[in-house]
Amino acid sequence: MTAFWDTLIRAFEDLWASVRENDRLHRWGPLVGLGLLTMIVAGTYAHLFAGEPCGDDNSHHLGEIARLTEAIRNGDWDWWNPSGNSGFASGYYYQVLPQATPAAFAALFHVSPLLGFQLGIFVPLVLAPAAGYRAMRVLGAPGWVALGAAIAIPFTTGGDMMAWGNDSARWGHGADGTLSVGLYTQLWASVAFPLAFAHTSRFLDDGRGLAPALFWGLFVGLSHPVVGVAIGVAAAVGTAWVGLRWLTRYTAGPRARLEGWPEVPAPWWPTLRLVLLGALLVIGSACTWLPVFVDYEGFGGFPHRVIDEVGPGFKLLVKWLWKGNLLDYARAPVLTYLLPVVILLARAKWLPRMWAAALVYAFLLGIGRHLGKTDDDLLPAVRFLPTLQIILAMAIGGGFVVLVQRVWTGWRALRLSWMQRAWIAAVVAVPMLMVVSGGVVRQRERVRVASDFQGVHMDDMMALMPAIRAAAPGRIQARSGADSHWAVMLPYVYADRPAALVMGAAVLQSSPNYVYQWELRDIDPELEAYVFDSPLVLFKGSQRDEIAGGEVIAEGDIYSVIQFPSPGLVGPVRVMGTMPAGRKAQRKAAIEWLWSDMPQRDHVLAHHGHGFESGEGPDSHGYTIESVRDGSRITAEVMVDDSADTATTFAIRESWHPRWHATIDGAPVPIRRISPDYMAIDVPVGRHAIALHFDRPLWTWLLWLLWPALVVGAWLEERRRVSSRRQVQ
Repeated sequence: MTAFWDTLIRAFEDLWASVRENDRLHRWGPLVGLGLLTMIVAGTYAHLFAGEPCGDDNSHHLGEIARLTEAIRNGDWDWWNPSGNSGFASGYYYQVLPQATPAAFAALFHVSPLLGFQLGIFVPLVLAPAAGYRAMRVLGAPGWVALGAAIAIPFTTGGDMMAWGNDSARWGHGADGTLSVGLYTQLWASVAFPLAFAHTSRFLDDGRGLAPALFWGLFVGLSHPVVGVAIGVAAAVGTAWVGLRWLTRYTAGPRARLEGWPEVPAPWWPTLRLVLLGALLVIGSACTWLPVFVDYEGFGGFPHRVIDEVGPGFKLLVKWLWKGNLLDYARAPVLTYLLPVVILLARAKWLPRMWAAALVYAFLLGIGRHLGKTDDDLLPAVRFLPTLQIILAMAIGGGFVVLVQRVWTGWRALRLSWMQRAWIAAVVAVPMLMVVSGGVVRQRERVRVASDFQGVHMDDMMALMPAIRAAAPGRIQARSGADSHWAVMLPYVYADRPAALVMGAAVLQSSPNYVYQWELRDIDPELEAYVFDSPLVLFKGSQRDEIAGGEVIAEGDIYSVIQFPSPGLVGPVRVMGTMPAGRKAQRKAAIEWLWSDMPQRDHVLAHHGHGFESGEGPDSHGYTIESVRDGSRITAEVMVDDSADTATTFAIRESWHPRWHATIDGAPVPIRRISPDYMAIDVPVGRHAIALHFDRPLWTWLLWLLWPALVVGAWLEERRRVSSRRQVQ
């Protein structure tokens, strides 16, 4: 029996030796492993195609993709989106890339926006191992080391990360955040993060590959700005680490040479490259930040944050790591246990920059709750969690294989017996198998669609869509048992019925009316219907006693739809005063107006600069004959009585934005800004046609050309330099 095992071991050693000696097999072996890993990941997430994906914000992203698909098909390149919070400019500020890409796919191939969105989640998740593998190769890691990182990245699982112990990964990378909170745009940025990190590091250290560093750095930033900031942080601290190492060796002087300290390059060139790359990244991303500065008045910002977005703090972060909830939730804490082993024993050129970045990300997660909150709160510290998880996964997965290679070299030198080698091989293989098997189980648990939840009652909700579409114009409220994210947004996706209040995704960061609709979220739906032109209410029929009044217009087995009176999209109002200047003061005044009896009396306040010196506007002697919202246009026929002494102000209950333009009977007229944050037009006596058009400036589109222009320019310059060096040689 012993002779048999000795023969088998020798055969295996001969086979492995032939693999090591055969460059082709040695090169293709890791790629075969990467292919198998990719198929495993694809199988893990295949259930995404069974319906509308879970994740609070995912339905909101689906709604935006549906709107962009419609706009592209109809040639509407102004992209006004009415789907929530009284409307907002789709993609006017940032995060449009992950939404516009599946929308363009759906429009081009005439498939449903849902399929485009499902692919928008599935494809990045499946490509995550390949992105990690390629990143490690760019950093100079051998194929098997790169495969180790590729295995760790998709199967790093987080969870139980709430301060109050809720079982939710929430803000983590990959499936954790995407299929719990619905961090769809973060998914795109996180998958490309390793590539951006690798190409940036190579350019800073060696001066090679400016073009791919720009391409992936901008791709990450245009997908999610906080992950883009994380790339800048990693580049800066990594370069500082290089400088610190050089300074330490320089101050050691002769002792460093006598003791054989390794040579460390001077930090001058990495620092200059950092400045150059940073400047180009800022310029290339102007399409995301310049419109914010130019049209800041129309930017809703983040007036309300989820309580845990400030970050966990230092104590809770250490607790997450100690309990395995940062890297190995709901499975054996393999990566957690390997972390200190890799830190102490693994040595590789690419590790220092990773450790430096991880330390700073951990610091930001810890310090976040101790920082003050700005008016818009655009940099929530918890958003550095996915980059911390990814960078640790790369370091642990790759570092572990580095250690395995050292052990392999050691056992060949020690001439260990076959039994000893078998034990070592088992010890080496088991951790990776545990990471994959446990990761597959955990990530599969994350994949849920609407039909998987019995309490959502998708069939009954979908049966009401024709009635919702056919009802009188106006927005729809989701209340009393119909408060899932699917109930909020699917009426827009499938019945073209905009939602009243939407508490996430791009709607939150773009609509200036979010702060006011949030204020009325738990009050009488009849009041909300009148203030925000949201007459329809979707609710569970069993909870009808929670909603007073309203006329039933559709009933299903589970859900019902009722209708309240509302003033309509366009209607006459009376301006009773002017709000003070400044965002804080204006918001305070608008909220006080909401809680007064003025809204129900069609009395409004003008924003600073849009009122009258007397403090009182024209009286209302008019009525609306018909109004229509069509994509980025709003039209209406109105009548002002002959008895009116002055023009009558007509409110347009759509979010104000400085890029709206208005006409009366084809002649341009100014747009006023009224409470809460709506538009208004003064109309003279008689019957008139008014029209408003959201006009996205051409320069906002041209700014997107900076990204490919900079990448192509950097590539051409690099080719020119290489060609010049060859000619000199």
